Amino acid sequence: MPPEHPADASTVDPSVERHADEDQPLSQSAFVCGEVTYRTGDGPMMVIRPGAVQVEINEHDVTLGWEEGDSRLSALMPRSEYARFIGTGALKPVVTHRPDDVAAAGGASEASGSQPELDKAQGKSGH
Repeated sequence: MPPEHPADASTVDPSVERHADEDQPLSQSAFVCGEVTYRTGDGPMMVIRPGAVQVEINEHDVTLGWEEGDSRLSALMPRSEYARFIGTGALKPVVTHRPDDVAAAGGASEASGSQPELDKAQGKSGH
């Protein structure tokens, strides 16, 4: 089981969808807290070190970017693979909350059983 992380308590209002413009993919942060792997070409599987990563969600794929020492690295993967990492808890999207969001929702901050980030990664609509 992955270690607990502050993102575990984060929720997103599933009734609000985020859409990327053609030129602007969806960008967010995530935290690697389990084994997240990628393949460079025909090479061996590589493991992304635990810690913060930047995520860009495009129509068919997802790019993860991170720093290791003085190097900036990135990995491109299908959305289905990204969704699998979220589903297993190896990758946790970081969701920021604004106090006015909670007030507008009537104080309800969590939709029971909802996984909007996983649904978004799998291309499912929130409606």
